[in-house]
Amino acid sequence: MLEWWPISEPPERLRERLQATLLARVAVVSVFLGMLAWSLPHRDNPYVVSVGLLMAVIAATYAFTIASALLLLRLKRLNAFAWVQVGFDLVLITWVLYITGGADSPFAFLYNLVVLAAATLFASQGAVAAAAASSIAYAALVAVLQGGWVARPDYPIPPAPADVHFAVRFAATNGTFLLIAILGGSLVKRARVSERLLQERESERDRIANLQEAVARSIESALITTDAEGCITSANQVARALTGTAEAGLVGRDVGDLFPPLRNTASGRLQFLQSSPSSPTEFMHRCGDDERTLRCSASLVRDTYQNPIGGLLILQDVSTLRRLEEKVQRDDEAAATMALGEMPEEAVPVVDGFVGNSPGIQSVRQFIAKIARTDATVLVSGESGTGKELVARAVHARSARGSGPFVTINCGAIPENLIESELFGHAKGAFTGAISNRVGLFRSANGGTVFLDEIGELPLALQVKMLRVLQEHTFTPVGSDTQVTVDVRVIAATNRGLADEVAAGRFREDLFYRINVLGVDLPPLRERREDIPLLLHHFIQQFADLHRSPVSRLSAGALRRLQDYSYPGNIRELENIIEHSVALAEGDTILEDHLPPYVFRPITSRTSQPGSPASDHPEVSEVSRPVPPRWEPPPPSMCNGNLDDSLAAYEKSIMLKALAEAGGVKKRAADILGINYRSFRHRLQKYGLNDPGDPGDAQNPEQAH
Repeated sequence: MLEWWPISEPPERLRERLQATLLARVAVVSVFLGMLAWSLPHRDNPYVVSVGLLMAVIAATYAFTIASALLLLRLKRLNAFAWVQVGFDLVLITWVLYITGGADSPFAFLYNLVVLAAATLFASQGAVAAAAASSIAYAALVAVLQGGWVARPDYPIPPAPADVHFAVRFAATNGTFLLIAILGGSLVKRARVSERLLQERESERDRIANLQEAVARSIESALITTDAEGCITSANQVARALTGTAEAGLVGRDVGDLFPPLRNTASGRLQFLQSSPSSPTEFMHRCGDDERTLRCSASLVRDTYQNPIGGLLILQDVSTLRRLEEKVQRDDEAAATMALGEMPEEAVPVVDGFVGNSPGIQSVRQFIAKIARTDATVLVSGESGTGKELVARAVHARSARGSGPFVTINCGAIPENLIESELFGHAKGAFTGAISNRVGLFRSANGGTVFLDEIGELPLALQVKMLRVLQEHTFTPVGSDTQVTVDVRVIAATNRGLADEVAAGRFREDLFYRINVLGVDLPPLRERREDIPLLLHHFIQQFADLHRSPVSRLSAGALRRLQDYSYPGNIRELENIIEHSVALAEGDTILEDHLPPYVFRPITSRTSQPGSPASDHPEVSEVSRPVPPRWEPPPPSMCNGNLDDSLAAYEKSIMLKALAEAGGVKKRAADILGINYRSFRHRLQKYGLNDPGDPGDAQNPEQAH
């Protein structure tokens, strides 16, 4: 039964408490019984006790306690052993009461010490059990003495009679045992809870301290802690090596004296003690003969009530990193200079008008060389600005017709009611305003090549006539009955998928197959990025000569920016970017600040319309660049006065905004406005917004590369 008594603490803790109990027993016996043995023979006392008997009790107590202490070191099952000690104390106290007067003995309070000892060993349950056992022992002693069942010691005065006063005193003494048990058990319980919490806190503190020490040892940076005044409280090995000082020499020193840049020059206080967290600081620090670049990250440490109690500093030696950055910068500058500023002209191949050596461009050159000697119709596909007209001119120049005329016709730039007359001519009086005969562009190209740019914009009604021209080389001018025969080679170009146009019913299938005898698809600039440095060098030289500028190279940052840009307008856009940058550059180098603002801005989402260039190429589909800052809405003064003038001014501003959004690509600007490309070109012409050398004009060749 004793072994089943619940003990909530581990055996080692009980062993420690037993040791304390044994020590307390020796102390109590030595003090109380020793004083009793000394005082009884020398004072008038109603009780006469044999000193020899008292000394025998003390000796027996010492012997039992010493034996118990020796046995305690070897025992593993301590529960029964602990109760044996409590039982011995009860017997000892009962014997002391017996020889000192029984119920009249002044030492009944010693039972309370037994109760407290049981509370210490077994908490509340043990205290109550010891109190009950003490009451039983005391009551039994009083009963046997009052009843004469045990021989009474020879007291000088008779014992007190068993009256009411005796009963009250007896009951109060027993009640004291229970009260002490309750109070002692409660106090012990609270003490154990507090002790357990303290142990947990100490364990957590030790764990954190060990973790901090391990981090401080393993971290490759200097770690320093300070108090609220900035005095160093600890430093790891890296910090000691960095300062060349032992830890004993660091602790207590002002960190601002070791690292003056950490001190605010205005207030004289340490920066990290003024605000938290502070931004990292880099400064030069001399360690012996070596000067290093240190990067310091500091944080203010606060207590539970947010009061500053110190600081934590992490210092890193970034000297090697800074040297590497400088080397990379120099290498980048050297690479940029080699790629652009010092590249000889012969290293920039310009064949058939194309600049570059990428596989895509080499394939186009091979295609041109193969088809130039034939007279078959050619269809050139590709996004705006990829150089479709260059292919047509190269084929014409290499063919047998190279000495003949080369006529460019932009099918989307001519108004629909005039396009037939522009292509095939008209007779005098054929329509209002036809005051004379017109030869037409096809007859002007007789013996040469006709380049039909944006053939997908050709009206359906005119596609029938175009099919006949391609098949029979004959046509009838507007208002004439005479057929005209021409000897021309037709090269068509489109920036949209004609197969999709055929499926949508916007382009004749028979005409599509007639012009698509030989076809080539030009790669966009984003698919031939290896050509960008060559193109940059070519355009820098071109516009430096044109504008009489000393620019001859790009900075490394500007080169990286242009290498990473997506170029939705392809080579034409790159050409415009370089001309813009050359015009703004003040020295011989184009910097990032000289590039157009939209090169730095993120691409914003915009859904492409069917048939637009972006929809044919996934990489640029559903995107367009943000509006460059050069466009501004019309001032309020434009909305006053004549209605026609106000509407014209507003329409002109809207078109300029669309052109800015499209990066100068007119087909895309028309898509943004949701109008037909032909109508957009007509409005540009109406307001004089076409450049003199506009590549989209009917009489001006495309200048893209």
